[in-house]
Amino acid sequence: MGYVDAHTHVWFKEALPNEFFSNDSGYEYTPPSIQDTLKEMDSVNIDYIVIIAYPSREIWRTKEDFPINMIKVVKEYANRFSIVGGIEPNKLSLSEAKGWLEKQYEAGVSGFKLHPVHSHVKPNAYREEEGGLKQLELLYEFAQDHNLPVIIHTGTSVFLNARNKYADPIFVDDVAVDFPRLKIVLAHMGRPNYVPTAFQLVRIRKNIFGEISSIPPKKLLEYLPRLEEISYKTIYGSDYGGPGIKGIAYNLKEFMSINISEEAKLKMASDNPKALYKPLE
Repeated sequence: MGYVDAHTHVWFKEALPNEFFSNDSGYEYTPPSIQDTLKEMDSVNIDYIVIIAYPSREIWRTKEDFPINMIKVVKEYANRFSIVGGIEPNKLSLSEAKGWLEKQYEAGVSGFKLHPVHSHVKPNAYREEEGGLKQLELLYEFAQDHNLPVIIHTGTSVFLNARNKYADPIFVDDVAVDFPRLKIVLAHMGRPNYVPTAFQLVRIRKNIFGEISSIPPKKLLEYLPRLEEISYKTIYGSDYGGPGIKGIAYNLKEFMSINISEEAKLKMASDNPKALYKPLE
């Protein structure tokens, strides 16, 4: 049985807008080739990777067509890639939000991502006391009705236009309560500031899953000493393409060497992500 890297930013040049290469994020990204990516995956028995192709006007200059373009680029290798899309609900009209969700779903996305820190929107901004953002409510309803997970970034971001006041996972608690059939993934487990909150939410909310991408595997048990307790609903990911991540293969090897049971590792790096995200084929 092969593994899954459930959180990558392996963005291929052909899918990126020209504006991406002149963004002012403070981070330079060199897109890999598809063939080199496949070779690296094969070297560590990764069946497929999840590519998070989310819109971020403020950081990356990407918009809602990004995941659709990514799907077109990798369609020849559909069984090796799973594409997650998303919308920026506070940057679209209600009709635009609905239209893009439908287009991405028809194209074959396996889920949606909300990046509160990059889009400058709280995860519970749909609630009346938080502003009543109907476009965000639509995102959650659409994902719930179509049995697609929503990944929500938690924890701080180093990029220049990021606003880290939106990083606290506690705002996701409202989402779990208001959309009980929605599968919610806490990307990065709130690292570094909010790990205890994220851990507790994964423990107490049946529809919230943990996800450990971007936490260096060698420090994982420092951040989450009780990781094995939640291994049955936690997902492995590398965050490769992000700052400081050395590679898909390198990160998986490091993760497989940590001091938890082999059963827990297999759940997090194979069983759990395969239950949530499907490859394009």
